[in-house]
Amino acid sequence: MVKRLIIIAVVIAAVGGGWWAWTTYGPEPGATADRLGGSGIVEANEIAISSVIAGRIASTSAEEGALVASGTALFELDSVILRLQVDQAQAGVKAAQAALDKAKVDKVTQAEIDQAVARVDQAAAALEMAKVQLEYSTVSAPIAGTITGVSASVGENAAPGKTLATIADLSDLYVDVYIPETLIGQVKVGMKASVTTDSSTRAFEGTVVRIASEAEFTPSNVETKDQRVKLVYEVRLTVTDEGFVLKPGMPVDVAF
Repeated sequence: MVKRLIIIAVVIAAVGGGWWAWTTYGPEPGATADRLGGSGIVEANEIAISSVIAGRIASTSAEEGALVASGTALFELDSVILRLQVDQAQAGVKAAQAALDKAKVDKVTQAEIDQAVARVDQAAAALEMAKVQLEYSTVSAPIAGTITGVSASVGENAAPGKTLATIADLSDLYVDVYIPETLIGQVKVGMKASVTTDSSTRAFEGTVVRIASEAEFTPSNVETKDQRVKLVYEVRLTVTDEGFVLKPGMPVDVAF
């Protein structure tokens, strides 16, 4: 009887020790012995939209969350002065051309004709510049995507370099996950992964495009303190989402 009790005690101790070793030194959360994984946030490349010229915003169609095509007009600046400048430049071209025609009729010297031709060219260049400035009064979406922020309203002044809105390219989504130093050797550029989110039953394909060359401590937004003190490598994956189900800021799980 005593011998049996000793055997049972040894078995219990062995099981307990094994469990302690597994929880202490076993795979990281999100990774198992035969499968890597991690969690991250869907991100997209964002472009800041700004005006090339200064001017008062006369109207806008930009709305946060709206899908827009490339070339969609988002802001219209007050263009009254710009239109007058175009009219003025057109009149200058007509005047220069009339002077050239008169010079040819009067049979003036070749040098005078050359000067008249140069004035026509100069007037034409001024007209093109005025037209370009007028085109700049319309601020359009440079790419197709989703407007993620609008920071200017009608009546405000636009200025070169001042962000009016931001647009995200939803065809170029990516996720950053952090893989423990002990497991990073299993991850390769070009490796495929399954990306899932709580808001959809679909699994999206991810592809590793970058692996950090240096280790870092787990980012501070990781929930538990013991995870934050471990060395990890940042791994970036591009995500294929033909149906535009995924949105920037959406949490996802990644399994390799």
